Amino acid sequence: MPRSFVLFFLLVFLAGCAAQEPSTVDEPGTYAAWSADTEYVGIQVCADCHEQQYQSYSRSQMGRSFKLAEKALSDASWDVVRPIHSALDDLYYQPFADGEDLFVHEYRLAGADTVHSRIEQIDYIVGSGQHTNSHIYEENGFLYQIPVTWYAQDEKWDLAPKFQKVGNNYRFGRVITDECMACHNAQPTFVEGSENRFEMVPEGINCEKCHGPGSVHVEAMKAGKAVNTVSEIDYTIVNPGKLTPELELDVCKRCHMQGASVFADGQNPLDWRPGLPLSSHENVFWPRQPDSTTHFIMASHPDRLAMSSCFKESWNEERGFDPITCTTCHDPHSPIEETSGETYSATCQNCHTGTLALGASSLTCTEPDVVSGAIDTPCASCHLPLSGSTDIPHIQITDHYIRVPDKLQPEEVEDQERFIRLAAMIDTAPDAHNLADGFLTYFEQFTDRPGMLDSAEVYLRRVKSENTPSLTSSWIRLWHLQEDHTAIRRTVQSSPNKIEEDAWTYYRIGEAFEAINDFPSSIRWLRKALELGPDHLRFRDKLGVSLTRAGQINEAISLYDRMLQENALYENAWNNRGFARLMIEDLEGAEADFKAALALSPDMELAMANLASFYLNTNRNDEAIPLVRRLIRMYPQNAGYAQVWNMLTAVD
Repeated sequence: MPRSFVLFFLLVFLAGCAAQEPSTVDEPGTYAAWSADTEYVGIQVCADCHEQQYQSYSRSQMGRSFKLAEKALSDASWDVVRPIHSALDDLYYQPFADGEDLFVHEYRLAGADTVHSRIEQIDYIVGSGQHTNSHIYEENGFLYQIPVTWYAQDEKWDLAPKFQKVGNNYRFGRVITDECMACHNAQPTFVEGSENRFEMVPEGINCEKCHGPGSVHVEAMKAGKAVNTVSEIDYTIVNPGKLTPELELDVCKRCHMQGASVFADGQNPLDWRPGLPLSSHENVFWPRQPDSTTHFIMASHPDRLAMSSCFKESWNEERGFDPITCTTCHDPHSPIEETSGETYSATCQNCHTGTLALGASSLTCTEPDVVSGAIDTPCASCHLPLSGSTDIPHIQITDHYIRVPDKLQPEEVEDQERFIRLAAMIDTAPDAHNLADGFLTYFEQFTDRPGMLDSAEVYLRRVKSENTPSLTSSWIRLWHLQEDHTAIRRTVQSSPNKIEEDAWTYYRIGEAFEAINDFPSSIRWLRKALELGPDHLRFRDKLGVSLTRAGQINEAISLYDRMLQENALYENAWNNRGFARLMIEDLEGAEADFKAALALSPDMELAMANLASFYLNTNRNDEAIPLVRRLIRMYPQNAGYAQVWNMLTAVD
């Protein structure tokens, strides 16, 4: 008869171009690319007819944005790389190459001994190398970011952006979602119902990112249905230059205006098509702070440009200028380094000649050495100065806020703590519900300041169209972030018909019932989440937790078995399966699983606690002691660990 276990850490065990008939355009002004039936064909098909543009674009920054990880394709230095030390958790990262294959070695030292070692092969390089090369690894279609980045301007390796903040070394666990891929690459094949799984990943942003899917256009050209584009618009493909200035600017804004994105109902990150109003797809929110004129994120070019008098006046019809858009200065088909400063200056001088006044400033350059030609200085070097970025270290970028140098604000003291407002970048007059979701998204993705949740609640209370499922989902999301599980359960029990069919909403409801050990309800809602998100590992993991706590051990173990077969690097599943195995007295399997979790994640608190408890209960105190010592050092306020330490070190 199996002996029963006394588990000291019971409460912390779970960590938790296909051929087709030529299509017709529905009506004038409707692009074929907007139809869900129009397919992406890939850049090589475009190259068959547009060889010149293809050759130039392939050398451009966007064309080099995403590629397979090979040493020959990398912009980084791979010879004699010094290890990168993460002081946050005392881990080292050593990038290295073996032939053309690229790797990162994560390790920890205790004196001269290596006490942790994990090597992951890099599968993809992200970034053209003008500013950075970041890196991705794949496990059976699941994509994750590698924790190190090459910073080209400083020619150095360092931790990846966002991995340097206290408490935010994601290590190998930061998921690459469809929202990430929507801008950093061409259209992938995303596994619906997952968080970060892809069937197919292209190699670089291609033509169709700006022109829309091209299958109808290709078939029309094959059928001899070419349009005279000098006098007509070819509606089989989107030409951004033939769009209105507003819609042309939207094409660039989709990826160069980043922040907290709130997608419209029914819209997913990969759904938008060029030529459609971006506001019908998403809104983007970012805070305004006292130093917003001098400190900004990298992908904020349209926002910075819109602050400029040049931009504002060009959109004033009475001035008689062509509205400034990104393509006023930038040819998206050409590499930046192949465009001279004189080319940019000539663009400025289209307007800045004579004595025409623009606000309080003159349109003529007042620098004598520049006017005389003694100094050959492009306009941009003074009027679009280089700046750092608040979200990416070790880079300099052109600030697109065009201004007169002597009118620059004096150097301001950084004050990124004081929040003024949350600005909407796409739809500048959002309704209360959209703004509330902006605060929730900003809280989840960029900060943990409780004031963001307070603001979200204020705006949710202002929503006029009450009793809508999407509003209920927003309330549940808020309460989840506030850990107000009671409010979630009360709403579900009193208004079950108002619950939106949404996987994340179901997941949050499941957690709310698990919080009071109502496992039948928790399991029911988590199963609903998993029905909508069958490849979402976090949903599966949480269902396994509830099944285990409900005593449905065999089903939980079977679920974890399937998870680990699909993704053996999902560290929580090892720990949680280990605990489930412990419940059925599979001691050997439990120990192996806890060790596997710690091999992937050496500081996983729950795996350390579970393994220490296992050793204590099997009279292996000498092996438990170093684990408990580490737990006390990492979590000195946890009285339970101190109590176990006293038990381990007590003298008979």
